[in-house]
Amino acid sequence: MRTAFFIAVLLGFSGVLAAAHFVPWMGQHTRLPSQTEVVASGGRAEQFLIRLPVDRIAATGAAASPLRAVQSAASVALPPELTARPLLVEHFKVRDAAGNVIGLAARHWSSDGRGMGTAWSVLIPSRGALLLTAPGEAKAALDSALQKAGYHPGSAWSGTLAVELTPRNGGGELAAGSDEFEKLDGDYKEIWNLTGVSETGELRGTIELDTVTRRGS
Repeated sequence: MRTAFFIAVLLGFSGVLAAAHFVPWMGQHTRLPSQTEVVASGGRAEQFLIRLPVDRIAATGAAASPLRAVQSAASVALPPELTARPLLVEHFKVRDAAGNVIGLAARHWSSDGRGMGTAWSVLIPSRGALLLTAPGEAKAALDSALQKAGYHPGSAWSGTLAVELTPRNGGGELAAGSDEFEKLDGDYKEIWNLTGVSETGELRGTIELDTVTRRGS
């Protein structure tokens, strides 16, 4: 996961720079009230939301997920040493639980000799950044779940499908943070709630990042 950690940070910054040309609100940095709730076990719960397809900015790495790696004008060029292994890098706009756009996120999935892992780099200009990591997501896991639900490549599909891509025995973890998120411990769950796929493979639905953070010791 150490490799995923550093690559996610680098690609996250690359995505922010690329998105600056496509996302006009980047320069405003308006601070909105945090949509958080206190949890019984201590700490605070906060959900980050991504709406598909409107919040997708770019994706690179068709070897890892043919359905999700749709090239676009904002796609990030990967170094040659990274293209020889399964890899998927996705960039999105991020919303709070109320639906307000508050930042950007880069999702990095890779597989190497130590296994498979995912890292999210989430940047909220008015609050700081956080890095979320999780092991164990299988290659093209979402594609496989959709096909089990009746989706066939090249054909439209509609329905209701919820796929949790973090491990069910504990989820992922908050690996690092800055500014408001500095010196916090925590965990998260990543859930894709899908309602449809177009004939061209465009996904409809939401991605939920459900985080619980607490002050570190």
